[in-house]
Amino acid sequence: MQVNHLHQFVNKIVTLRMADGGTAKVKVLFIDDEDESVIAEVVQTSRPEQSRAPCAVHTFAAEHIVSAELSE
Repeated sequence: MQVNHLHQFVNKIVTLRMADGGTAKVKVLFIDDEDESVIAEVVQTSRPEQSRAPCAVHTFAAEHIVSAELSE
C-alpha cells in the first residue's frame, strides 16, 4: 500500500491486513513518509509473537500492508 494513502488514519483505530496474511488492529500514531512506514500502538494482532505485547508501539512497512480499514 502506498504510504500517502495511510495519512487519513492518523489518530484512528484501524485494522491492517498484511501481505503475509496477518492482521493487526492498531491506533495509528504517525506516518513516516521518509521511511514509508506506519508507527502504531498495537491493540490486537493475529500474530502476537511478532509484537512485543498488546499496546506495544510497532512500525509497519507500508509495502507490507495490503489494506487498512477503520475499526470500531
